[in-house]
Amino acid sequence: MGADQSKRVKPTLAETRYKIERPNVKRKVRPPKIREDECGIECTMSQSPSCSYMEGSVDSGVDARSDGDPTEVEPNIQALSLKSTSYESALSRPLMVEKQTHFLTRRERILLEHSWKKCKKTGPEHVGSKIFLMVLTAQPDIKPIFGLEKIPQGRLKYDPRFRQHALVFIRTFDYVIKNIEFPDKLEQHFENLGRRHVAFQGRGFHPIYWETFAECMTQAAVEWEAHKQRLTLSAWRTLVTTVITSMRRGFDEENGKRKYGLLPRRLPSSYSYSGPHQPRRINFARF
Repeated sequence: MGADQSKRVKPTLAETRYKIERPNVKRKVRPPKIREDECGIECTMSQSPSCSYMEGSVDSGVDARSDGDPTEVEPNIQALSLKSTSYESALSRPLMVEKQTHFLTRRERILLEHSWKKCKKTGPEHVGSKIFLMVLTAQPDIKPIFGLEKIPQGRLKYDPRFRQHALVFIRTFDYVIKNIEFPDKLEQHFENLGRRHVAFQGRGFHPIYWETFAECMTQAAVEWEAHKQRLTLSAWRTLVTTVITSMRRGFDEENGKRKYGLLPRRLPSSYSYSGPHQPRRINFARF
């Protein structure tokens, strides 16, 4: 009994005199700590509606919300894992830069543009007539293709058909220089042009004649450059060779399709040919 009375709280003097009751004060209860062996880290329970993910639960995919509702946390964990995975893959993925390959360097393209402007100062008809005359002189059996077999050599320059075909050469290279920055466009254009030449085989056309044209075109460039610009002459050779190769490819595909009735197929751009239409050696000293 004496021990129980000693444990009781004695009233104060004010409570005894004025009979004031002591207010009931509720003590704050601290949230219990979670042991480290349960979640992997030391953390405290939160009484707020927002929750925090614990390190051990995120790694193992177990819900760690204080309210214990797994259906609300799983979508967030999945979204978090997807975002982190995509971010890491984006960092590890090398940058793929598409570079369009060109058969000419930037400097060569500029030199060709200047060279073509320079040669046209003498007159487009003069340049085209010179190239076309060189072709017909070096390969006379080409004349029937253009309907010029009965025109004397000295009268070719004055024939309307000759001048018309000479302008075709100039327009063709005008197109090339204007689109020199678009190699795919040029390749497609000249492949289609080569396909159309299949119909000229009935007139005696053979793609070996393009080799003669390439030689004459290159020689014409040598003359208007006065043998000075080696890089420009090399660029002209590369350009003319690329044009002839594209035309030859289109010609071979279309010719094979018509001849054998097969699907379009690519034949080698260069192959040995033995026949009556052999290219002749050109003596450019005659021009």
